[in-house]
Amino acid sequence: MAPGNYRYPQVKTPLRRQVHAPSPVSKFGLFTWRREVERNHSTRNYNKSLKRNALDLPLRYRTNREVDDDDVEDMGMVENVAMDVDKAEENEKEVSLDDVNLESSFPVTDVSSFEAYRKVLKSAENRTFKLKDRGFGNVLKERCRGLIRSLRSFFIQDDEEPDEPFRPLSKEDETAVKQAFSANVQNILVTHENSNIDITGETLRCLKPGQWLNDEVVNLYLVLLKEREARDPNKFLKCHFFNTFFFTKLVHSGTGYNYGAVRRWTSMKKLGYHLIDCDKIFIPIHMNIHWTLAVINIKDRKFQYLDSFKGREPRILDAMARYFADEVRDKSEVEVDVSHWKQEFVQDLPEQSNGFDCGMFMIKYIDFYSRGLDLCFTQEHMPFFRVRTAKEILQLKAY
Repeated sequence: MAPGNYRYPQVKTPLRRQVHAPSPVSKFGLFTWRREVERNHSTRNYNKSLKRNALDLPLRYRTNREVDDDDVEDMGMVENVAMDVDKAEENEKEVSLDDVNLESSFPVTDVSSFEAYRKVLKSAENRTFKLKDRGFGNVLKERCRGLIRSLRSFFIQDDEEPDEPFRPLSKEDETAVKQAFSANVQNILVTHENSNIDITGETLRCLKPGQWLNDEVVNLYLVLLKEREARDPNKFLKCHFFNTFFFTKLVHSGTGYNYGAVRRWTSMKKLGYHLIDCDKIFIPIHMNIHWTLAVINIKDRKFQYLDSFKGREPRILDAMARYFADEVRDKSEVEVDVSHWKQEFVQDLPEQSNGFDCGMFMIKYIDFYSRGLDLCFTQEHMPFFRVRTAKEILQLKAY
């Protein structure tokens, strides 16, 4: 017989198939063959007669889980027949009904019959119930939990060092800070030559619990943050830190906004860079007895105001927007349209719960933002931050 000429018996089904949903028309559809062909995306062209008429094999639903021994035996017989069919197709051998024993141990199921379909669904439901009774779902969940624990232990090492902002101080550092707090008020403890700032015993005592921060400590700490960035520019954002006198010069209580009063503060000769090249610009603001912070966030194109009491001062952000446009126009000769920049009064931030830690909150806002970190500290960290800041000032080095 020439290849492609297949002979099939003229068998008629006793009942016409009831169509319940869109599906391929098949009188004796060999569903096992069709599923194997569709799953492997075969590109072979089958004869149309092979698609319409084929030997009917039993339709089995497999769960790839625990099943009865009798089911395994029957399913293995079906898979063996399917494998034989695949080999016959690959070798381009003739296929005829004589090659298959119709009196085999597994029955021929008329899948076009509704009764056969109902039996298949019933069999699948029974196997699902058996899997549930044997606790298969609980075993799977426990294996998933074990996998998650193993992955977590792989990526997170137990001996991982703590985050730098919360690194505990050594006993020697704590002793040095305690001695500095009790030093003579007139003694000069440290001097920062580049900024010409002296820190005396009296000045440093503002970092003791319950004290308000003064300008000297805040300004020196901001200088140390800039030096920290210069030591490791890849670790920190590129920032500019104005001192505590900048805003009072820019916005005078009597004369109002005056860019000319601060125009020479940011010359290329003094800074070595233009402000437009920074990621963030920090402006500490002292409002009589309260410290707050304004941020020109160039990276995210917005002006931010941070108050540990969650206060709002729109006039401050308006002044920052006006200053940045004037500064870029003057130094970089570029017109920047800041009208579309967002003005944000940050509300998701750590709050103070007393009347003396506002200065500490402000400098830690700056510290964390310059690291590119979220503000992940609380009021409970303030006593530690006070001692840590005193240590950094005594060593003239921020960490």
